[in-house]
Amino acid sequence: MKKGVRKFTKSPKRFGPARKLHSRDELILVLMKLRLDVTNTLLCDIFNISEGLCSTIINTWIPMLASHLKPLIFWPAKEAILQHMPPDLGKKYPQLRCTIDCTEIFIQKPRRLELQQLTWSDYKKHNTAKYLIGITPNGTISFLSEGYGGRSSDKTITKDSGFLELVDPGDVILADRGFTIASDLVRKQVKLEIPPPSSGWIQQTAAAVAKTKKVANARIHVERAIGRIKWFAILQNTVPINMLPLLDDIVVVCAALSNLRPPLVGT
Repeated sequence: MKKGVRKFTKSPKRFGPARKLHSRDELILVLMKLRLDVTNTLLCDIFNISEGLCSTIINTWIPMLASHLKPLIFWPAKEAILQHMPPDLGKKYPQLRCTIDCTEIFIQKPRRLELQQLTWSDYKKHNTAKYLIGITPNGTISFLSEGYGGRSSDKTITKDSGFLELVDPGDVILADRGFTIASDLVRKQVKLEIPPPSSGWIQQTAAAVAKTKKVANARIHVERAIGRIKWFAILQNTVPINMLPLLDDIVVVCAALSNLRPPLVGT
């Protein structure tokens, strides 16, 4: 060997047990869990691994995926909204910035009575986690809150989630009747468009019926966006207690992956 030339081995020695699965297989395992909601036992049989390793892979990958994919869910500038405004919506609501709605995901009943009360949803008659979702006029998910107990009202979540800090003067926000946030938006010079209040057994006026239909036709896209998120079967079924710490990250991953699909509404 020539003087002054160091000799290196081809690769450094690795300590610890050998990796059971390739990273690609670990990713496939996690995506199968999200899309199909298969049991860990079945995943263990498919990939020939232990249940402990399966849980470790899921608990490691989901937060990592959420961290990397979360930038796909962002609040676009008003200029970008107007540039991609669908013509039909643009005629009805030229300054439409966002359509919002809440969705609930069934969770296993907590053991603690306090948590049972906080997560009980009178609407769903089940313990749930509740999320506020906002979409741009073309159907892209632009806002996603953290999870709240099913007992929380739409108004409470909207005010607490930071959504109101994102809107700009002149914006129009579409929502359902449950979002009694008009006074909060007025302070920001933002207009809230919701269906007229129901008048019980009294027949609505023609103008009220027309407005209800107009808002409903525009709001249907947020329901379709939520449907895309819940295309992942893990959010269609009851989430077990041991996965609740991962639920926020799971919803982020599902929403971000949904944004990779073509826009819901053509521009």
